[in-house]
Amino acid sequence: MNSAQPPGSGLPLPDAEPPARVTRSATSSLMLAVIAPASIYFTFPFALISLIGAADTGGHTLLSWLAPLIFWSLPVPIGVISVCLALSTLRRFVPESESGRLAVKSLWISSVAFVIGFFVTLRFMHGMRYF
Repeated sequence: MNSAQPPGSGLPLPDAEPPARVTRSATSSLMLAVIAPASIYFTFPFALISLIGAADTGGHTLLSWLAPLIFWSLPVPIGVISVCLALSTLRRFVPESESGRLAVKSLWISSVAFVIGFFVTLRFMHGMRYF
């Protein structure tokens, strides 16, 4: 028996590209990006109650800052987690992959929700006559 191998057979075959799959972090990021603006419906009634309690004083006290704090208490942590998951997904995958596309969509939803929420908060503070 001849133990000689044909040329090139000792080299490992290059691995084929793994199939495009969607990671859990990309899916979770998109899901949390949608849940974050929807969570405003849960915090809005409590923010109104604190606003009514602060409106009786007529001036600006610590209670007048409580309404925006309660209003953003749930959407902000959910949105931050969504953005962190999306950024970690984009570090591992290119934006053209399926996971990358979901992460980019998540970042778009989060940024649009932030901008709309920022203007709503400014309008809210203008109504409270902060400026």
